Amino acid sequence: MANPSSALHVVTTALEAAGLIEVIHGSSDVRISGVTQDSRTVQPGSLFLAWRGSAWDAHDFVARAAEMGAAAAVVERYVPEAAIPQIQVSDGRLAAALAADVVLGSPWADLFTVGVTGTNGKTTTALLAQHLLGSRGPSAAVGTLGLIEPDGSVREGTGGLTTPGPVAISTWFADLVAEGVGSVTVEASSHALEQKRLDGVRFDAVVFTNLSQDHLDYHPDMAAYFEAKSHLLNLMKKDGCAVINADDAHWKNLPVEGCRTVTYGIDEPADLRADMIEPGSSGTRFRMGNTAGKVDVDLPLIGRFNIENCLAAAGVGAVAGMSLEAMAERLASVPQIPGRLEVVARRPFTVVIDFAHTPDALRGVLTAMRPLTSGRLIVVFGAGGDRDRGKRPEMARAVAQVADLVVITSDNPRTEDPESIIDDIVPGMNGSPFERMADRRDAIRYALAQGRAGDLVLLAGKGHERYQVIGTEREPFDERLIVEEELGRMGDAV
Repeated sequence: MANPSSALHVVTTALEAAGLIEVIHGSSDVRISGVTQDSRTVQPGSLFLAWRGSAWDAHDFVARAAEMGAAAAVVERYVPEAAIPQIQVSDGRLAAALAADVVLGSPWADLFTVGVTGTNGKTTTALLAQHLLGSRGPSAAVGTLGLIEPDGSVREGTGGLTTPGPVAISTWFADLVAEGVGSVTVEASSHALEQKRLDGVRFDAVVFTNLSQDHLDYHPDMAAYFEAKSHLLNLMKKDGCAVINADDAHWKNLPVEGCRTVTYGIDEPADLRADMIEPGSSGTRFRMGNTAGKVDVDLPLIGRFNIENCLAAAGVGAVAGMSLEAMAERLASVPQIPGRLEVVARRPFTVVIDFAHTPDALRGVLTAMRPLTSGRLIVVFGAGGDRDRGKRPEMARAVAQVADLVVITSDNPRTEDPESIIDDIVPGMNGSPFERMADRRDAIRYALAQGRAGDLVLLAGKGHERYQVIGTEREPFDERLIVEEELGRMGDAV
């Protein structure tokens, strides 16, 4: 664990340079020995970071933090009952990111850092980039799965948000530097970019995978969604490089004037391209080329979208100075990505789990599965509650176009009625037949019961998750175990 120690005036200097300080209450001539945004983790000497969020207001905990030994606080409004110095700022989120970075010594400066954003493919691209960079020395990744260690394991207690808060990011980076890690890739969600969680970090490479409808429950429209994603450009190091998917027309509007760029693509002209694609049941062979030459790649992942993810990661490798040959050799040993086209059973038929939960992601996965399936393609899917309702019928349209048998069910209904969510999905089926089962366990059991030799059953939406969010609670729900138990029961019955 990082063990920072600095004078509070170092923080005030950084915040003043950013034009954030409104008033300094009390003396800045105090020592701080740590930083936190959670009052439950305050230690004597901590700098407590407070801002008003959408669901809570951390100012309600400033006095409690002071009682627990906080040396000072960064606030958006003065809390008179807290008898500690308070730096009042105009933007608490941005100030928190900058303060955490300063207190922890800007650990990103000692790392080769990569930020990956886009609607789909962030996790796979980040892990592929981690794998490539691992050939140069210990490499880590931060994202949906948590903090991925150089050996591929997930550090305990790091799961949760796609992109963690500013204190966690800076703390993890500092710890990784102390442990001898040389590079780290970070999944940058649109929420995190909008909320400036990464504004205390600077990146050697920023990757833009693709853009399609998602999170319009949070962003008012696609223009705002694009704007949040493009903020990642502002977080590059001075000599940083943007790696951009040339096949996605949305990125043509990225403000990259004056930036170093590497483009990648399959269809459009790009700096890094793939052609001569040969799909297989357990992997994909293709030729990858740039101005330096061409090389054959045997990628143990399937689907066009994984070629795109591979090219994005290779763009990062190119920024890091890796040759095409070195990248091709490394990509041949890519491990299975948890919850991304993860095969959990091969007999008596194939069962695959995938995180696809947007129209484009579902379309990509099903398009990849169709030619590899000799029998029927059976799909179980739903849509998350309290999230973008507009994408629900579009998800159904993507599935109806390809699947042979469809079961519409729940996927983290949260505080919405699962039946109402399904009502929103159904119009997109356009009259195509489907089964409707709000209980996801029942839906999986039904789909498996229909399976025959040669069929492929796709359980879409949950991916790596091992829970269902019902109401405000996370209930254990591991689809791998459900499939194992149900296929075992079916075998016993036979």
